[in-house]
Amino acid sequence: MASLSFRHITVTYGSQHILRDLNLEINDGEFLVLLGPSGCGKSTLLNATAGLTDIQSGEIWIGDKDVKWEEPCDRNIAMVFQSCALYPRITVRQNMSLGLVPGRRCSTGIPQP
Repeated sequence: MASLSFRHITVTYGSQHILRDLNLEINDGEFLVLLGPSGCGKSTLLNATAGLTDIQSGEIWIGDKDVKWEEPCDRNIAMVFQSCALYPRITVRQNMSLGLVPGRRCSTGIPQP
């Protein structure tokens, strides 16, 4: 594991601020639960961490590396959401398999049964 640091993160959709100057430090080994009402930015923060949502300003650090400009496949993290819409163009099985293939790169396909 590694520490995770959000420094002055801002995410907007049009004129709507979803995250505004968010600062959060999660130390290596800590357990974090994000709770809040629908639309408060929980999924936006997770998607920004994974590189699936662009941030307008700020930095995202994983360990000692700023990953703001890293491709999602180069961040070495995985998440599973309750919705299968994380990558809506692939199947639920493929969504669930993304984090299970060691060393998988963006251009590699998921083996089919």
